[in-house]
Amino acid sequence: MAGLAIYLIGAPRVGKSAVFDALTLTPEGPHFTTRSGHRYGAIKVPDRRLAALRELYRPRKFTPAEVTFVDTAPVAGPVKFGEMTGLLGNADAFALVVQAFETQGDEGRTLDPAAQAESGLLELVLADLDKVERRLERIAQEHQRGQKASETEVALLERLREELGRNRPLREIPLREDEDKLLRTYQFLSQKPVLIVANISEDALSEGTPKPLREMAESQGLEALPFCATLETELARLDAATQADFLGDYGLAEPGRDRLLQSAYRSLRLISFFTVGEDEVRAWPVREGTTALAAAGKVHSDIERGFIRAETVACDELLKTGSWSKCRETGALRLEGKEYKVRDGDVMHFRFSA
Repeated sequence: MAGLAIYLIGAPRVGKSAVFDALTLTPEGPHFTTRSGHRYGAIKVPDRRLAALRELYRPRKFTPAEVTFVDTAPVAGPVKFGEMTGLLGNADAFALVVQAFETQGDEGRTLDPAAQAESGLLELVLADLDKVERRLERIAQEHQRGQKASETEVALLERLREELGRNRPLREIPLREDEDKLLRTYQFLSQKPVLIVANISEDALSEGTPKPLREMAESQGLEALPFCATLETELARLDAATQADFLGDYGLAEPGRDRLLQSAYRSLRLISFFTVGEDEVRAWPVREGTTALAAAGKVHSDIERGFIRAETVACDELLKTGSWSKCRETGALRLEGKEYKVRDGDVMHFRFSA
């Protein structure tokens, strides 16, 4: 995972771009690039453990984990995610932004954040249903010309069509490992993790996410995060000391940006392991269940090919003892094989043959 990409999606005028601005703004100014009308902003993931390791090692290079938020170019009229699958298929996850900062819309209609979210989630399902149906149509045409398709693929697509037809997202459908591998090239949208971002007003900070939206999200196994884009934009312009005072005035422990990143990690079931040394201290995000062999491959493909063992110690143990050698002396340092499941906060040094 070179870098996590979270695409901001939502209906027009819900504040999607305002959320992006709040996430990518710094005291020095905005920090993003634009490609084909879409804005890309890379955000460093704060981690107290990594900061403490930096203090311990004083490395020449310090590399936190990174998340890229993508603000897709605005479109006129109702959003149809099925028309954007080529772009949205590149996402690791979606942040579905809904408007929760007013009670009335442009045409005087009462705004319903829960209904907005349901509509956005349904669009993801419909985009996948359209893709499945078109693929099955092509397979049928190829069959008429004497070309054979994989029976496994056809059976799986027919099962998915039935589930999607019931408005069930693919992320809820259990798949075998071989089925999951087969579907990766399709880049289905409803298979990706979703975090709902409720763009609220300053007056609603104490209330958080509107109750109907929170209940709707919970019913689908999703997290709904309150985020005041106007306040967070002000906050992002401040230096660290002033920012802390500002947060205190509003009774907040941390910026919304940090809470959104934490929610994204939970939604994606991500953990971090670390590599340390005088040259570099670095965080590596991986999914829960990643093996030591696969983690080695994140660092370098040569390390994965020549993997022998992973010297591993819990970050807190390393910080407590103060050195790698002392961890070895106390028995806190372990030698793990290629099938070892990496734990959050592991500090790892890979032994490998060149």
